[in-house]
Formats: sequence, C-alpha cells, structure tokens
Amino acid sequence: MHHPPDTLHARKRRKARAMIVSAAFQLFAEHGFDNVTVAAIAERAEVGRTTFFRYFGDKQQVLFADEGTEVERLCAHVRDKAPRPLGDDLGAAVELLREAGVAARPHAALSPAHSVVLVRLLRESTDLRSRYLLTRQQRAIRLAGALMEVGAPENVAVLAAHISMACELTAMRLAQSPDVFPDRMDEAYTLLGSLSGGSG
Repeated sequence: MHHPPDTLHARKRRKARAMIVSAAFQLFAEHGFDNVTVAAIAERAEVGRTTFFRYFGDKQQVLFADEGTEVERLCAHVRDKAPRPLGDDLGAAVELLREAGVAARPHAALSPAHSVVLVRLLRESTDLRSRYLLTRQQRAIRLAGALMEVGAPENVAVLAAHISMACELTAMRLAQSPDVFPDRMDEAYTLLGSLSGGSG
C-alpha cells in the first residue's frame, strides 16, 4: 500500500505530538498523575500550552493517545480474517477477537516502558481507572460493530466484545508487569474454555 509522500508539516506535527506524549509519561513516572499539570508537560516537551491542546483535550487523553489507531487495527483484523458469515457461534466470535488482540500486540500503541507507567497510574488513580474503563467500553462497541459487519447477530457480537474486554481487564489486574500481560490474557481466555465443559 502506497502512502502519500510525508510532508514536512506532517512530520513536524508527529514529532511535536510524540514529544508531548514522551514528556507526559516522564513526568507521570516521576511525580504521579495528579501532581503533573498541562503546563509542566508543555514545558518539558518544549511546546506551548496551545500546541498541547491542539493534540489533546486534557492530560488524561495523552495516556490513551493512540487508542483509536489500535481499535481500527483490531477491527480491520476482524473484517479481514472472519469466516463468512460468522453466524451465531459465540466461541468463534470470541476466538476471532482473541486472534485480533494477538495480531495487534506487536503494534501496541504504548511502548513497554510507557505501559509500566500506565499500569502504575491506573492502580493509583480512580479517575484514570474510570477513563480507562470508558476507552475499553468504546473499544467493545467498535469491536461488536466489526463482528456484526461480518455476519454475527447483535447479541453474539456485543457479548463477544464484552467477554474480550473482561479478559483484558482481568489480565490488567493480575499482571504484575506488562511483559507478563500476554500470558495473563491467554490464561483468561483459556479459563473461558472450562465454561463449555472443557472444550475451547
């Protein structure tokens, strides 16, 4: 697939955005989430407050900066790899979402170092946990939509997307560090197999 040539303006915008994200995570790692201001992030990133708000609505948004891209990658996998029509097989729908998650892992929005910071911040801040749950809820809605596009009935699509979300939240809670997160995810999905009497 050919992308249009990268303009200098686009590169500068990407660089500014990346610098803001990097500065924010450094500061959050040093001071925790609540003690860091937008002004401090802008100063560390060497940009103005106006520039910060061009890319992000608030400092919480920085933590989930690339959520949209990640969700689109998951949905694309569902659309590309689904057996057609998917039908009302809940197990097949959940497995498809599991595979999408595995395929997206190498392209995760957050670097391992940033993931460590995010996990710590989520443990410390109720507000952030609420925001994180909201992003997961929105992700589940998008994934359910993708499953319906490939032929799953709405009840199967919605339930499969929420099962997938439950597995991720379980892994997030139980993983002591991001590098074991994939293992905890796999364990959560494997546990689901025991619901149907051991097949799975």
